[in-house]
Amino acid sequence: MLAPGTLLDDRYEVIALLARGGMGEVWRARRRLLGDEVAIKTIRPIDAESAAEREHFLRESRACAQLRHPHIVSILDFDIAPGGQPFLVMELLNGPSLHDEIRRRGRLPPGEVAELAGVLAAAVQLAHDRGFVHRDLKPANIVSHRFENGEVVWKVIDFGLANLAGGNDDTMAGGGREVALTALYASPEQLRGQAVDRRADIYAFGAIVFEALSGRPPFPDGDLLSIVTGHLSLPPPRLRDLVPEVPVHVEETVARALAKDPADRWPDITGFAAALAAATPVEPTPPDAHPEWPRGLERYVPERRLGRGRLGSEIVAARHRVLETRVAVRLLRRAGTPNWDAVRARFLHEARALQVSHPSILHVHDAGEEEGVLYLVTDLIEGRSLREVLAQDGALSPGRLVRFATQLFDAAAALHERGSVLCGLSPEIVRTSGEGGSERLVVSTGGISQVQDLLATLSEETLRGAGVLDPELPYVAPEVFLGRPADARADLFTLGVLVFEMATARLPFQAANMQQLIGTAISARPHDPRALQPGTPDVIAEVALACLQANPSERPASAAAVLERLRGGA
Repeated sequence: MLAPGTLLDDRYEVIALLARGGMGEVWRARRRLLGDEVAIKTIRPIDAESAAEREHFLRESRACAQLRHPHIVSILDFDIAPGGQPFLVMELLNGPSLHDEIRRRGRLPPGEVAELAGVLAAAVQLAHDRGFVHRDLKPANIVSHRFENGEVVWKVIDFGLANLAGGNDDTMAGGGREVALTALYASPEQLRGQAVDRRADIYAFGAIVFEALSGRPPFPDGDLLSIVTGHLSLPPPRLRDLVPEVPVHVEETVARALAKDPADRWPDITGFAAALAAATPVEPTPPDAHPEWPRGLERYVPERRLGRGRLGSEIVAARHRVLETRVAVRLLRRAGTPNWDAVRARFLHEARALQVSHPSILHVHDAGEEEGVLYLVTDLIEGRSLREVLAQDGALSPGRLVRFATQLFDAAAALHERGSVLCGLSPEIVRTSGEGGSERLVVSTGGISQVQDLLATLSEETLRGAGVLDPELPYVAPEVFLGRPADARADLFTLGVLVFEMATARLPFQAANMQQLIGTAISARPHDPRALQPGTPDVIAEVALACLQANPSERPASAAAVLERLRGGA
């Protein structure tokens, strides 16, 4: 067993116990080489002499580590300590769990629950698509992390832990309290000891949503027998009996997720989350919810907060008072923003870069600055981000892939004609508009022009290689990191990464920190997308590999040239 002061694997210095549960313990530790802090989770010891058990743990850990998603906790390392103690090294989350948040607030507003369910469902869907079933979804396994800019992100933890701990469906091991906490969200088939699939997670997710909306689980009695009996044979309480203001369609949506028969539940978790969002009415934002609403925006009525944007900005859906058109307003406030001058300069640069009329470039209506608040008014794009598309759909189909790639290069060519660039464009800031054959990618921000713009807005942990990579870094051309101004050739590298990722659902260069990313992008050759994803069109593979050349002079001559190649090979 671990203890404070233990040196694990000669790399991790154990600091303190964070939590103890039926599966094992979680410790805060320090990486000796990098100096940053991580979480180390130990699980049930295995037979150190058993090659089969050791191989099982390593195989399952390796698979878990491939679940890369903004809302799944990252596994950084895994091994088996002397004596047969398996352990996982994960990113350290600094915020409360959803369990703590519900206890503190009582219950959450329906709009907030629907928004949270959407991002978490996308994470769980990724795991389901990779063949993983969580088996222990509960509010305690959804934990928040607050970044330095104030942004809060929720992440699912403990994916695959049941497989790692024994490869069966028994998640009910451990102490009595741990058993009761797990049983509060366990599906009927799980409680019967039957084999489970993704629909067990959908049931658990329904129980989580039920609790977030009402402040209590569906079957909250502390007696384990009563909890189990409720899940097996009793209908869940009506949500509207507990919270009358919950819309009837929300109640019906959650009730379907809690169906006793797995066949009667939602077929997939993102379908459940989408139905929940559709059933949840838009909650108007009271005028006093935005006390710093700039005077220049008086013609717009704020309706609802959409979330956080780049550089710590806030994004709000609003309506034009006269025209009744709906827009997105991006607000960046000086208060609480580190490195304000650098962030302000980058915000304004990105806003000016969007002054291009193109169907795949977000249309800007207005921009301004007053009393420490910058704002940008644009079209409101309700579709998913490209990151959500990749997380939910995986590698894109050939036709969709060629269409999206063509749209991105077409947008880049239009930007280049005006002297603008999109270097650093990432899937988080590309959104989808329309459906089916009319579906289109829309670039929602301009890029950086030089490395100083980027470095000045990164966290100290990222700069010294101690933090998780900022989302945009894998999409920046290596020469930009080395001090060369971003230009059209640098944009081709960025687009090459995006095309590669759309084709394979993975990045071409894998790295744990910024320094490693730069070295890999300069020295390593990416895999051929056709080897990773059979059926990838030749034109897509050839374009991606050509754009990912480390030497800018070896990339295509221009985005227009690539566009011609895509249209000729489609």
